[in-house]
Amino acid sequence: MTAGWKLKSGEILSRQVSNDKLWSVFNYVFSGSKKRNTYKFGLIKALLDNLFNMTLQGEDYFISYQMIFEKFAQNYWNLVVKYHLKQMRSDGRSEYSKVESIFRNMVKANPIIATLEFDVIGETERNRMVQEISKECRKNVVGALYQDTEGLLYSFDLKKGGLYISSAAYEFMLKYKEQLEKLNYYSWAKFLEQINDGNVLIGLLDKLELSTPQRTNLSVYREILKKEFEENTCFYCGSKLTKAIHVDHFIPWSYVKDDKMWNFVLSCSRCNEKKNNKIPAEKFLLKIEKRNKKAAQIHDDLVYEDFKEYDDSRMKRLWKYAQLSGMKQFDICVDQCNEKAGVSHGKIPQSKIETPISYEDFSRKDG
Repeated sequence: MTAGWKLKSGEILSRQVSNDKLWSVFNYVFSGSKKRNTYKFGLIKALLDNLFNMTLQGEDYFISYQMIFEKFAQNYWNLVVKYHLKQMRSDGRSEYSKVESIFRNMVKANPIIATLEFDVIGETERNRMVQEISKECRKNVVGALYQDTEGLLYSFDLKKGGLYISSAAYEFMLKYKEQLEKLNYYSWAKFLEQINDGNVLIGLLDKLELSTPQRTNLSVYREILKKEFEENTCFYCGSKLTKAIHVDHFIPWSYVKDDKMWNFVLSCSRCNEKKNNKIPAEKFLLKIEKRNKKAAQIHDDLVYEDFKEYDDSRMKRLWKYAQLSGMKQFDICVDQCNEKAGVSHGKIPQSKIETPISYEDFSRKDG
């Protein structure tokens, strides 16, 4: 049998596959397959991070190599450059993997980038890194993971633009996203413990979890939401927004691990703090779906990029799978928020407080 890393292409071998079988092949990758480096863990994480950027093409979900290995590079950047975690067993010739060497060479040529988050590195340098990493990993890990997962996860052709994830595997990864992430982190950490010195291993699981940094400056989204939708009330409770305007991830960032316009709403500080890491009550789904249909029509480069892979069923499916992963629901106490915002004192007419309707109500109205 040809070694997996030597494969140039591969077809999905079965689309009728049970969850038990998919758990079996993932568990083999996590614990049973031989590994000289962490590339397979990195590819699994990049796929999980990109689930919401995949597009349905025929019966499979497509994701480009560019998007996969941009996430891959971003995830490795902090681990290698900031935390100095080796990612490969020494082979007698080098103690560093090719991905690490790409980063080390870039830092050597321009030391200042070692202090930067991956997203703020200059576009030219960042694109060059992604291209080099994509070339290395397409050659050495795409076929290897394909073989380890018995051809049940995706089809690929290294001469083409990306991977086609089977619908069964896609739904499985959505449903068990959080569990797969934790198992991947744990297996990755166990491997790193074997090849790194004790000092760099402190807080290892946290370092892995934070390898995809959350964007902190969301002001550009705040301005778009205010300007294009004249959103001056809290998405959840309807109270008037004044100084403390929060940009909230409708589906929590900890589940999506991405910052996209279709997942942002404006909220008051009280609702944002109470919501925390919960999903909104189901009645809010219709409201954000209606908002997103309008948002997709905005003539703005950032909005266009964020909505490029969006489809009308996304929010409902995300909400469903986030709930299945164990996330609790958040609902508002309108009276408390209104009192805080001054509704009880006549500052905001009660008629201006929007109460979202449920899917059930919507269905009845449509007949």
